[in-house]
Amino acid sequence: MRFLYGVLWIAFVSCSQFVLGQTCGGKERWAVKDGTDPGASQVQLNQVTPITVHDLLAIHQPHFPPQSDNTTRIIPDETHVYRVSARLVKWKEEAGADGDRDFHLVLTDDTLSFTDEHAGIAPTGHSFIGEIPDPNCLSGSTGTFGSVSPFIPDPGPSDPPAALSIKDARHAMEQQFPNADLTGNWNDAGGTPVEIVGVGFFDRAHQQAGRAPNNIELHPILAINFTPAPPSPPPPPPGAVQWEYRVITATSAADLNGQANSLGSQGWEMVGVVLDTSRPDKYVGYLKRKK
Repeated sequence: MRFLYGVLWIAFVSCSQFVLGQTCGGKERWAVKDGTDPGASQVQLNQVTPITVHDLLAIHQPHFPPQSDNTTRIIPDETHVYRVSARLVKWKEEAGADGDRDFHLVLTDDTLSFTDEHAGIAPTGHSFIGEIPDPNCLSGSTGTFGSVSPFIPDPGPSDPPAALSIKDARHAMEQQFPNADLTGNWNDAGGTPVEIVGVGFFDRAHQQAGRAPNNIELHPILAINFTPAPPSPPPPPPGAVQWEYRVITATSAADLNGQANSLGSQGWEMVGVVLDTSRPDKYVGYLKRKK
């Protein structure tokens, strides 16, 4: 009887682990998303292409593989790695029974305009999606997509850390948002400036928040850098003179001198004159006065 209980316990644990494995990761084109596909070795990790949001959204959309094909990478379109400066509007972990545990990032340009996720909403032409898979979910919801990916490099003990890695990108998000909601709700990122590096991927339209007009994503994101805001200039020391500046133009030297004399009654002082022959009002004067 004890033997039978032991067998049943082992079977229960094995089944539990299998069910847990099924809930981690996705299914549709999952191998391409996490790099366990046969074509992942062709991804040009050593050739990162700088690109603007505008140009990324203008890339020609290729034909998708059949709906049931979850392991074929579109060559060469999905072998390119891009670096783009963008704005992070919001993000969430795709949690729950139907979620694949990716971090889903809504990225846009300086307009902060992004595609809504409701049915029938056309893409704005300003936003795109970036995704960071959970590095523990490579095998996908069915457990059949493999366990090795070039996007999660395994350096030897004497090798330097990898510059591009899903793990590092994921860690950067966790560091930036230590109190994030990871239950499937959106986290507001406020349009934070970011620089991201990721692999080009073309998804099917299915009402995704942030969807690009050409359905391109950076999936997976391999690096994300949160660009700090430039520091505010230090205040002037007490008693320091502060100046304001003004430019005036004229068609003749006499006219320029007349303007300068008139402005002199308001405290303006001529500090320089330039002759710019490329314009009709070629006499350019630079003035300053104390604030």
